[in-house]
Amino acid sequence: MKKKIEIERISPSSDEGLNKSQVEERIKKGYINKNTSKVEKSYGRIIFDNFFNSFNVVLISICLVFLFFVIYLNLSGNKKVADEYFGYSKFTFIIPVFVNSIIGSVQEIHSKKVIHKINIVNKAKTSVIRDGKKETIFSDDIVLDDIIILNAGDQVVCDILLLDGSVEVDESLLTGESDLVKKNKGDKLLSGSSIIVGSSKGIVTSVGEDTYASKLSNKVKSISKNKSELMVSIFTLIKFLALVLIGIVIVVTSTLVYKVSRWGNDPSVWSESLDVTYSLTSASTWARIVLTVGAFAIGVIPTGLVLLTSLTLALSIIRLAKENTLIQDLYSLENLSRVDTICLDKTGTLTDGTMEVEKEIFFIDKNEVIKYIIEFNYASSDNNQTAIALKNKYGNDKVDDIEYIPFSSKAKSSLLKYKDGTKLVLGAPEYLIDINSKEYEMVKKESSLGNRVIAFKKNDTLIGLFILKDNIRTSAKETIAYFYENHVDVKIISGDNPLTVSNIASQCGVKNTDKYISLENVSLEEIPSLVDKYVIFARVSPEQKKAIIEALQAKNKKVGMTGDGVNDILALRKANASITFKKATDAAKACSDVILMDNDFVHLKEVISQGRRVVNNIQRTATLFLMKTTCFVLLSLLLIPFKKGQMWFSVENIYLMQFSVIALGGFLLSLEGSKDPIKGSFKENVLFKALLSGCFMTLGAILPILINQISLTFGNKPVFNNSNVSTMISLLTTLSGIIVMIAMTYPHNKYRKGVLILTIASSFIAGFFSPTSFIGGKATTFSMFKSNDGNIFHCQFIKEIFQPWNCPSLISLNSQALQCYLTLGLFIIIGLPLYFFLLNLTKKIKHHN
Repeated sequence: MKKKIEIERISPSSDEGLNKSQVEERIKKGYINKNTSKVEKSYGRIIFDNFFNSFNVVLISICLVFLFFVIYLNLSGNKKVADEYFGYSKFTFIIPVFVNSIIGSVQEIHSKKVIHKINIVNKAKTSVIRDGKKETIFSDDIVLDDIIILNAGDQVVCDILLLDGSVEVDESLLTGESDLVKKNKGDKLLSGSSIIVGSSKGIVTSVGEDTYASKLSNKVKSISKNKSELMVSIFTLIKFLALVLIGIVIVVTSTLVYKVSRWGNDPSVWSESLDVTYSLTSASTWARIVLTVGAFAIGVIPTGLVLLTSLTLALSIIRLAKENTLIQDLYSLENLSRVDTICLDKTGTLTDGTMEVEKEIFFIDKNEVIKYIIEFNYASSDNNQTAIALKNKYGNDKVDDIEYIPFSSKAKSSLLKYKDGTKLVLGAPEYLIDINSKEYEMVKKESSLGNRVIAFKKNDTLIGLFILKDNIRTSAKETIAYFYENHVDVKIISGDNPLTVSNIASQCGVKNTDKYISLENVSLEEIPSLVDKYVIFARVSPEQKKAIIEALQAKNKKVGMTGDGVNDILALRKANASITFKKATDAAKACSDVILMDNDFVHLKEVISQGRRVVNNIQRTATLFLMKTTCFVLLSLLLIPFKKGQMWFSVENIYLMQFSVIALGGFLLSLEGSKDPIKGSFKENVLFKALLSGCFMTLGAILPILINQISLTFGNKPVFNNSNVSTMISLLTTLSGIIVMIAMTYPHNKYRKGVLILTIASSFIAGFFSPTSFIGGKATTFSMFKSNDGNIFHCQFIKEIFQPWNCPSLISLNSQALQCYLTLGLFIIIGLPLYFFLLNLTKKIKHHN
């Protein structure tokens, strides 16, 4: 935070306020009520973080290297080689990078804009005295030493010292305590509190970053945000694969350099359509080496895994948005789905923050009491929940010649005087009733049930008792029951009275509500020993809330936290998943993963359900991505003994499998409904299957090369020509992927059968749409879009779409139809039961261990 220039403090007259020059001086020196130290990320930071992560940097680097060689080959007179080697299909791997980054950026920016729209504090207007005149200004235009006019209903937007009068203040957003606090001349009002009763003037003592609320918000920066386990697992894996990638680049480059130096002049090894001599001094040779190394690098990185995760999370977030639930970023959804302990506040969560009259006890004629309370309501200027509940129940009726004295914290009552001297008093029973009377026994009984009791007296006679209760959300009991059914433990954290909180929690279905404790005067060091013993924690400070979260996490709990005030932000930031409401403070929204736009936590059921579906399905489909990764790691090593070695592979060889099996099939599987609790870690659920599947795919990929090698060892002629080896690699990797999907989705319900049919159908459609790349494993070049007569419909690419059988790759395949289709058929017949057998065997071994 930039240090401000010192300024001389002044105490202007409450009637005159600051003059224009004094205001301008404070604005110039930074003493204005703007908080430049924001908790949330800027738009630029959001975009940068989404585009430049370790995953993207690797793939963008490969793309840049490819582009460098395109330019280099063109400048060195090898334009034909550049077009043949670096067709546009070589660069399509970069598409998921930008799609994923755009999805993540758009989602976060959307969340940020919504938060700004619902930010009431920053839009609030405040009345000030300047140059002896009353002005209404925006809250962020207030400066230090301004004279503020305070009235009932105003929100305090900076720290203020009262100069006159007295007010009743709601500090629940700061302390969690719902009772009103009396403030008199000389007392300090803190930003984040609200004026409920009375009016006054005050001088601004702190603005912007120097206010109490801002200082508490800034503590959040020192607390690291809990990251998504799925996100951490995926990006940890990618970082590990980046190291593997370095090793593969070294291995593939060094082996190819050796092979070119030894067999570079042997056309039977390379069999290029171009008249290219392989030499380490040739730019074309190095271009081919770079292409091969790039193909293995792209194969090793699970290109679409982050994209699939982002897409499925984004779709779930769109669904939740229709349910008035704003997810702050893509991975927040997963955080909440893993929660096994949720900490809820009473006010605003279990209750809706309002009260209602549950019943009355009358000691004189009922109609007379109701007449008096109606007239009292008309006179009352109080705006607290008790007054609102009474007005809602009984209404108000005009009465003349009365004097009303607002609620006093000292007397705990408000007073109405009639012209004839009759007095009506409404207030706390302990101040208006003899504590030894039978009437007070009624009060104690109702209070023990968690209700609020209001006494009503006429002169010195008790004429009635009004029993008010917090309005419990209609969805609270259902939501609490859902948590327990889904193995989520519930704890209540509140600033209120422990008995009151316990009773309300009990009505909402919270278990073991007799286990409650007040944390008043309890040290932070004691809290870890209390979190397992108690369910209800009352009279809790902001630091204690955070300590409760930390204590639960130390016991390996995944903790969710709801809160809406400045007093909640430390705990919200520390929790594994944080939930707030539209009515919450700006600081609480900035720290939270989820914002409930209609202030109803019933939506957490759907959030948890959507999160579990996404995580369970992504863990299943991640096997497909890491299968490809495992395959290319193994191939980079297993192909070393062969002359052509890794140059058998191009980036196009995996496009058909990646498009139909991984992208389409994996994405559709990720949308399947699943409400099962998340069990085990990403590593336990994914890596073992991925290794087995990768080995199986490696067998398919290397099979035609092995067949040729065996044929050459025992004869003089290979079974497949070089063009068909590349084609068979594309087809066999796709087939192995489909077999893995069949096994992975067993038992097959209607939805999974549909996904398998679509996956197989898409393989045929994609293959025949662009057979050169998808089947032949060769580059789709820019020259394929040119025609001799200038008609684009006569170019090779368009002809392939409408007459795929005339594609050179398929013509070559049909020239060796018997051996090619026989190999594919045998692979299906033998491979499918073999994979099922190996999968079941490994499951048994894993279960036994």
